[in-house]
Amino acid sequence: MPNSRPFVVALSLCVILASLLVWGCDNATQKSQPPLAANKKITICQYGDLLIYLPLYIAADRGFFADEGLDVNFINGGGDDKTFAAISSGSAQFGVSDPTFTAIAREKGRPGVVVATVVGGATYWGVTWDEKIKPTSSAEGLKDLRIATYEAPSTNYSLMAKTLKQNKDVIGDAKIVQGAYGTLLAMLKANQADVAMELEPVASTAVKEGAHIVYSYPEMYGPFLLTGLYTMEDYRDKNPDTVQAVVNALEKAMRFAHTDTEGAIKVAEKKFPEVSPEVIRTAVTRMIKDKTLPENVTLNMEGWKNTVDVRIELGDLTSIEAANAVLDPTFAEKAVSEQKKDK
Repeated sequence: MPNSRPFVVALSLCVILASLLVWGCDNATQKSQPPLAANKKITICQYGDLLIYLPLYIAADRGFFADEGLDVNFINGGGDDKTFAAISSGSAQFGVSDPTFTAIAREKGRPGVVVATVVGGATYWGVTWDEKIKPTSSAEGLKDLRIATYEAPSTNYSLMAKTLKQNKDVIGDAKIVQGAYGTLLAMLKANQADVAMELEPVASTAVKEGAHIVYSYPEMYGPFLLTGLYTMEDYRDKNPDTVQAVVNALEKAMRFAHTDTEGAIKVAEKKFPEVSPEVIRTAVTRMIKDKTLPENVTLNMEGWKNTVDVRIELGDLTSIEAANAVLDPTFAEKAVSEQKKDK
């Protein structure tokens, strides 16, 4: 057998040279591409885990926040004023709750800015188990009723306070009975109230248990900027790219909800496993039908005026002109424009 050693050595050298060549090419390629930026960590303080905030949960579940380079942590404020206080103190970078509290805070020297819509309608529906109480589209149908709302200064309370104040000639002895979030249906069952103004999915849960809807804020008030995304003015000025990224993710989420309702329902079922799928389906469908889950993040000026008018009526704000100072529509407009280009 001939000596094969020279051949083996030559082959080994070829393999080594080839390996070095491949490594060099790969290394050069890696050096020519910038490393992926780590996701920027931000905290969003929401009023609480609420189905009406579904765009937030879609953006998280479907990876829209991650696509925008964000690592989002959610915390709960437990109130509109408390949620604003969280971003004012720096505990969170963004707030999700009643945007008029941003205007109220600005009048007190704490400059926040509202950059996007999260909920575009007054998402409260009046439910009752009393068959004698019939559905109504006017305040007169609330005559002499005890109406349960969340505690003042909640939007739920403020809307009903305005309704009763403006219609005092036809409502008889109608009055508000205040209760904490999560207690209103129990108040109905204990005969402490006749009608409860409830969010979804609580309203649909009551209907599943035999109640019926008798009054609808979305029907009565139309466009209504119930919930906005806001931040502090200083944070916006120093972090415009981050603000834009959050708004972009929400815009993608809203488009997803309206183009893939089944997908949105699945996200809601995952987020609220304690609620029956039947109730989730009814609730999400109602939110889309009544346009409380908006089609985009744009700051609807009619909806903003309707929201601010409630606070002016109650003396919480001085004027619409003063309230307008908190609006910054540029991020929402850019997000909507970019998504239209991508269609």
